[in-house]
Amino acid sequence: MKILIIEDNLELSWVLADCLKREGFKTQIASSGAAGVKAALSYLPDLVLLDYNLGDMTGHDVAVAIQNMRKTTHIPFVVLSALGADPMLVRGFSKFPNCRGTMCKTLSTREVLKTIHKALPAPAKVREEQ
Repeated sequence: MKILIIEDNLELSWVLADCLKREGFKTQIASSGAAGVKAALSYLPDLVLLDYNLGDMTGHDVAVAIQNMRKTTHIPFVVLSALGADPMLVRGFSKFPNCRGTMCKTLSTREVLKTIHKALPAPAKVREEQ
């Protein structure tokens, strides 16, 4: 399974990518919103970990762009942000059909992995869609 990490904090991206690779996931990192949208289109990940405060765009803008492209409209995402527990952020992203949750960046990698496993489609569903 492939996971795209859209995060402008490269150190955090590398930690997440390393953790995910040890769990058997393939990863790709995009360090800006625009790079993330392009990467989603070319990489076609099974899940996107999406920061909210990116340098060039918000996570909301990235989510809208990914949702509006035919090739990526089905890709689920999880918002990983310092504002992850903010009720307005949670409410805003709950309107996206592909949003599988919001998390604070301060969670342990164990909690992040637990959320990722819950957010990923079941293997049977993935095979049916391909």
